[in-house]
Amino acid sequence: MPRRALRLRARALIQRANATSPRSRPLVESLDVRPRRALQTAGADRPWHEPCTRPGSHPTMHHDPTPHLSFAPHLRPFYPGDLRGYSTTLDALVYPGELSVQHSHPRMNLEACRLVGGGIAVSFDSTPMQVRHAAGQSGHDGAGEVLAMIAVDGQGTIEQAGRRLPFRKGDIVFRTTRLPSTCALDESGRLVQLRLPAGRFFGIYADLRDNFEPSLAQPGSMLAESARQQLDRLFAVQAQPHPALAYFSEQSFVSLLAAIYCEAVAGAPQAGDAGAARRHERDRWQRLAAYVEANLCDPELSVEAIARELCISKRLVHRLFATQQTQYGAYLRERRLERAAEELANERLAQLSVTEIAFRNGFNDPSHFSRAFRDRFGTTPGGYRTARPLA
Repeated sequence: MPRRALRLRARALIQRANATSPRSRPLVESLDVRPRRALQTAGADRPWHEPCTRPGSHPTMHHDPTPHLSFAPHLRPFYPGDLRGYSTTLDALVYPGELSVQHSHPRMNLEACRLVGGGIAVSFDSTPMQVRHAAGQSGHDGAGEVLAMIAVDGQGTIEQAGRRLPFRKGDIVFRTTRLPSTCALDESGRLVQLRLPAGRFFGIYADLRDNFEPSLAQPGSMLAESARQQLDRLFAVQAQPHPALAYFSEQSFVSLLAAIYCEAVAGAPQAGDAGAARRHERDRWQRLAAYVEANLCDPELSVEAIARELCISKRLVHRLFATQQTQYGAYLRERRLERAAEELANERLAQLSVTEIAFRNGFNDPSHFSRAFRDRFGTTPGGYRTARPLA
């Protein structure tokens, strides 16, 4: 039998076996992905194969794999079987884009898992390829999500918002799903990408989220070196990992990535005195926000107390809130209600009454808390706890 016929028959048998046992491990660990006929051979005037989406069409994921992912540290392998399958899987796991390949016989391997505290981790091995995300994708809050990419092997370039960020083995690059971007891998390599909710990545520092800058970790960063060392340990599967151990290990890694991002942004060149002034004001706001966050439970928290603790004037306190397009009272109310909502949805706090949740978050009057909560979330605290699945 001709070699081509044998190859096609083997592929059909593999796909049939995988289809009949969707929960069993597929027979082949990795598949030599042959481009479809529509993909033309790369030439001098066409460095990349045609993307595997139709011109003008929006990439569509017919089957979202996200709900079926295991939680970290257990990475689930995917076996899409062809280039289009890899493209649609990446659409769902990262954000929609057009996947193009440079080689006529590309090879790819894809694994992913859900993060315990929210988000997705994707490990992608590939021969040279490019993914072009022509449109941004905002999250439910309109902020988009942070994509933190670690180049385990290989080199390439990420472009976003007019910035070109060349990366090589060991580099860490940050971008956002809110804006279009392009990721090109110029040689065979492995990229590990964490897609993180902006709220989780930036925490209380909403100003960093709102003024996101695509960034590359600083050369020689000790923080980045720590992240590279921690990466392998994070996804090392233990026999029976304790849920709390998995969560805190993951959270420490996310916090480390956030620190690397802040270091990269702080080290980026700024325009003279104006840049220094902006950094100084940003640092003041971050100290203020951190103090407020640590004292949300204090019903006596006031502008006077904040000014005294931070050794600044009350007028400056009000001005710093104004730089965030808010006021002290509105900001304090919003943060207390948001944290109360998080605690109402937390399974580990299910034994606490609504009144206890109110007191824990700086509300002296349970009736006032219930009215404020209904105004903010459209339901009572008890209704919110009942309607939402416990986390």
